[in-house]
Amino acid sequence: ELRAAAPAAEVRTIPLYTSPAAAGFAAPVFGEDYELIQVSGDVPPGAELAVCIQGDSMSPVIKDGSVVYVNHDPLHNGDVGIFCVDGDMVCKQYYRDPLGMVYLFSLNRRRSDADVLLPPSSGRSLTCFGRVMLHGLPLPQ
Repeated sequence: ELRAAAPAAEVRTIPLYTSPAAAGFAAPVFGEDYELIQVSGDVPPGAELAVCIQGDSMSPVIKDGSVVYVNHDPLHNGDVGIFCVDGDMVCKQYYRDPLGMVYLFSLNRRRSDADVLLPPSSGRSLTCFGRVMLHGLPLPQ
């Protein structure tokens, strides 16, 4: 009896940024400090980069010291993203209200002190580096 061999998991290479993104208080901005890592089947197929997380404000969903996989899909309310706020990297849940106010929430509500609020007139800089590849999460009430 002849059986086809199971297809081998595709191995690809993505950058793992060595500067952590803070899940708590902000970490320094991404630089050119990354290493290329090989990833296979356990990493989501659309992952374009990987980021180390530092801090507990995204626990228990994203634990301190874990690595998250990020893509460049459009960000929608409720998505978790990797952001640069005034030069500091953070991992937070995104929400933008109809008036243009941006809220970056900690999933660990005991760490709401690490939330970031950005009114449209604040003059602060906000860049999104990508969407963390998680299933949909409810926004804080």
